[in-house]
Amino acid sequence: MKTQEETPMDEITLTEMLKELFLHNKQMQDFMVMQKEKLDEKDRINEAGKKQTERLINSFETKFSNIQVQAPKPDLSLVNQTLASNLLTINQTIEKGPKPVTKQIRLQIFPEQMRSPEYYKIMVWGILGFVFLIMVYLLLNKLIK
Repeated sequence: MKTQEETPMDEITLTEMLKELFLHNKQMQDFMVMQKEKLDEKDRINEAGKKQTERLINSFETKFSNIQVQAPKPDLSLVNQTLASNLLTINQTIEKGPKPVTKQIRLQIFPEQMRSPEYYKIMVWGILGFVFLIMVYLLLNKLIK
């Protein structure tokens, strides 16, 4: 068993250990309270930042929705002047325009517009060929009868 002298020493040691334990526990609680306060402060800062961001977004949306672009009215005087002068020119051209076409039925051997020698050669050989065929027909017709 333990003697009387050891017991008080143990009580003192136990008391000191308990004091240290309570002191450590108090320090831990103080540290946790301080950390909780820091976290709460950070949360308040974050909330304030979120609210500020939301206000900025809302103000931007309000400004953006209120934007109206109005272009100045165009100056069409130059266009109107150009159109008027060109329409006048067109009307004068129409009035001076070609005379009405008269339809005539004529039989022509040679064209009026084209005077090329190739055309004449074709026409002469065509007529000579036609005359030759008629003569051959008449000769053959006499020989057969």
